[in-house]
Amino acid sequence: MAVYLPEHVIVQIMERLPIKSLIRFTSVSKRWRFIILSDPNFAKSQFQQTRSHRALCFDRRESEFESRDLETLWSTGDNSTDRKLRCPFKNPGDELRSLSSCNGLVCATLSHRSSIDLDIYIWNPSTQFYKKLPASPLRVQRVPYVRCYGFGYLSATGDFKVLIDNLYSLNIEHHNFSSNSNNLYSLNIERHSFSSNSNIWKRIAVPFRIQRDVAGTLSNEALHWIDKEILAFDLTHEKFRTMLLPDFKPGQCIMELGDFRGCLCALDCLNRRASFIDLWVMKEYNVSESWTKLFTLKISDRPVRMRSLRLIMVMETGTVLEKAPISEGRDCDTEFKLIKSGHKEEKFETHKVSRKLYGYTIGYEESLLWVGDHSTEPAMWN
Repeated sequence: MAVYLPEHVIVQIMERLPIKSLIRFTSVSKRWRFIILSDPNFAKSQFQQTRSHRALCFDRRESEFESRDLETLWSTGDNSTDRKLRCPFKNPGDELRSLSSCNGLVCATLSHRSSIDLDIYIWNPSTQFYKKLPASPLRVQRVPYVRCYGFGYLSATGDFKVLIDNLYSLNIEHHNFSSNSNNLYSLNIERHSFSSNSNIWKRIAVPFRIQRDVAGTLSNEALHWIDKEILAFDLTHEKFRTMLLPDFKPGQCIMELGDFRGCLCALDCLNRRASFIDLWVMKEYNVSESWTKLFTLKISDRPVRMRSLRLIMVMETGTVLEKAPISEGRDCDTEFKLIKSGHKEEKFETHKVSRKLYGYTIGYEESLLWVGDHSTEPAMWN
């Protein structure tokens, strides 16, 4: 006798399945395809119940990405869950200049060899759906220095926001060009934010310059950068503020910011030859007295001088970082590795990522969420 299950029960079961299985099930029926790919409530519920932590490793000049499962990579040593992805909007000769992630979506900026324009996309690597944002109001001269300075989500309104600036654009409207002049141009610092709900860009006030050329860390619906203090951009009110760093020992420095259990966190070390780093958590947001040192993470068996150390993701079981030690050979031979350092034991494990200097890695969580219309067919994995 056939067993009948009501649709709401089937949906509840599917909400607990991984993205890879759900994409395959889109071929079962038109109804299942609609639920999986076009129902925003299903996408939100699935994302909340089934978190899959992954790393997206890519070469700025290539169209192929590698997606790695950050859970099974260390728990089983099995790399069968790794996947090769194609960037659906990148053509030969284009270069990805920045990536940042939020709720399973990735914001990517793409420059073209044949023009000075820079396109900005919001892309879901799991489904391959993407949206090209309206043309940026920031104009560039000679080189595309428009930077994606952050990407975030407002849960109350369901609004995705993108922050960009054009620090190096040339302000030549009121300057005459002269090849004999030492003052050929002035810097014109502009910032704009994009709202997915309104689908428009809006210019915002800039009270100070952000020194680091990195995307802001998303936590508590705000973007954060490290300077002498923490610079924060509130996505709801679109205003900047400052916050104090942890009160650590003299000689130590904050290297990276992240998010852990919805709290802003920070990594610090004594110097670039450290074998351990500390992870601090701001238990009450925007209250400097609530900074607490939560973990001491082992990142090497011995002090090694590092070219870079980047935070990829803080998970329940451990922190994942990307490390590149200073190489004695050419810079292009720098060996990048993913490190997972356990929270409850002095243990770390490494996996090689790339030997190319222009490689890059970001952490993201798989989801079925999207912004705007579907612009391509969903990915199908073997």
